[in-house]
Amino acid sequence: MRLVLHAVAALFLALLASPALAQSFPVTIKHALGETVIPAAPQRIVTLGWSSTDAAIALGTVPVGFPSFRSAGFDKDIVPWVEEAIAKVGGATPETFDDSAGAPIEKIAALKPDLILAVYSGISEDEYKLLSQIAPVVAYPEQPWTATWQQVISISGEAMGRPAEATALVAELEAFIKAEAAKYPALSGKSAVTLIDYNGAAAIHSADDARAKLLALAGLAIPERSPAGGDLQGFWYPLSYENFDQIPADILIGFFNAPELADEFFARPYIAAASQVKSGAYVKMDDRILNMSVISSSALSIKWGMPRYFEKVAAAAERVGK
Repeated sequence: MRLVLHAVAALFLALLASPALAQSFPVTIKHALGETVIPAAPQRIVTLGWSSTDAAIALGTVPVGFPSFRSAGFDKDIVPWVEEAIAKVGGATPETFDDSAGAPIEKIAALKPDLILAVYSGISEDEYKLLSQIAPVVAYPEQPWTATWQQVISISGEAMGRPAEATALVAELEAFIKAEAAKYPALSGKSAVTLIDYNGAAAIHSADDARAKLLALAGLAIPERSPAGGDLQGFWYPLSYENFDQIPADILIGFFNAPELADEFFARPYIAAASQVKSGAYVKMDDRILNMSVISSSALSIKWGMPRYFEKVAAAAERVGK
């Protein structure tokens, strides 16, 4: 009798749950390349570009395939925060593939996906059409490579039928970023810019760049473009080495692919003469993996990278005005 009651109760709960499940799918998502209908909860997800892999895992589904992160200075296919997350879940290691020359259509087809997430990617319209013959494809919301990490999580969550979980995750990660920065009183009231060495000048990122938005979320001020700088080029503007001392920020954060490149840059006479460099109020971001966790902040990289990142920025903040 007890078994029968349990069975009836289980059936009753299933019936109660079924309308909610039925209302979740199909899901329709509009994006820059069209409108995608996802007929049922995806089980075999493939991701393209960056960040969607992390969002899918954080929302409960390890993709069956995703792009390799192997590149100059990093000789592994999977970055540590993704590797750690997959290890916690257990199961087989997903397939990785090289998408640097475009989406590998045949390899993706062989994985038999029922959803392809390319929210933070640069897939072309032709690639989108080909991939759509394999499975529903969710592309970027506006322009290639411009989706914020919050958008990647939110759109991925919607496509996976987990919008509430995605909203909660975004709120949790934003709170985490603010809490990490709050550990360092020296950051309070400070301004900062991020930059790279590019094409014979310093490329200073504007407030619209992902790195600047991250600092702003953490409570740092992002100054307006230096009057000595060139015209805005998307999310950055050029500043000649001769005018490097005219960056209106307390802290300078330079991103480089290797330590020797960072050392050489900050040792140049014009660069070394800047007040921030002379006082030590600058950061050499020269660890390729840490840089990736910051430049492409994601559902998984934020908790891995932000503690390390803000520790470095706080050390520079301590040197402001010295």
